[in-house]
Amino acid sequence: MWKVVVTVTGRLRRVEPVCHFAASQRACHPAFQVVHFFRTQLARLWQPAWIVIAACLLGLLTACVSPKPAKVVVRISSPPAQALATSTTSPAMAGPPTATPAPKCGLTELSPGQTISSGCSYTQTETQAAGPMLCRIERNSCAYKNMIVNRDPNIVFSQHKPPPLTDEDAMMHPAMLLPLTRLSDLVTAEWGGEVKLVVTAAYDSILEHDLMQNDPERKYSLHFEGRSIDLVPYPADEAKMARLCGLALTAGFDWIHNEVNHCHASINATSLCSVCSGAAP
Repeated sequence: MWKVVVTVTGRLRRVEPVCHFAASQRACHPAFQVVHFFRTQLARLWQPAWIVIAACLLGLLTACVSPKPAKVVVRISSPPAQALATSTTSPAMAGPPTATPAPKCGLTELSPGQTISSGCSYTQTETQAAGPMLCRIERNSCAYKNMIVNRDPNIVFSQHKPPPLTDEDAMMHPAMLLPLTRLSDLVTAEWGGEVKLVVTAAYDSILEHDLMQNDPERKYSLHFEGRSIDLVPYPADEAKMARLCGLALTAGFDWIHNEVNHCHASINATSLCSVCSGAAP
């Protein structure tokens, strides 16, 4: 027979055998009661332990089953270097050679024997257009030392005079340099580099010009001041002379004369004779 023990609150506390009513002596034996007591206590103690063990086993199982997080590798690299900007513009196809700028006075060719001034006059004389000759510059004089020797590699200079006069055909008034360089460029543009500009005469110290005058004291030419120049194309071609004289006008010479076998051109500039004498403004 079992005795039910109930607390004041009515909750079931324990169930234990009542020995004096028990039908079986084994149930009321002291040893049985001791074993029953320890079994009951062990059951009460093991219940929380089993919960803890179950929780640990569940956590271990979850850790084993759950996949490992995937590794994400992020590579950070510098952006590719930008190529340096470059220009690779191809040269334009060369068209027919043309002279630039536009022909002065509307003149493209100066006929053989004709003259023209920078004022577009066919009647002005050289003295009127380029100014008078003031002196004949002597070698090694003050005026002589104020001239320049043109070494432009694009122009051919005659060296027909013997030393020490060899460089005279490359010697000229400083104001001659600009129109002569322009003319060289125009010749290249006109004939595409197949024709070179040749200077056959520039400064003249031995009075080779004004051949019609037999009296040396009366010889007159702007070559004697380095303000005139004689030009031809190379290869030699008199058919190109008219065009060469037209280009000389466009290049900036002040007076041009087509002398058939060469083109004579002059500049209007302050005479070096007056510069050295102090008479120049």
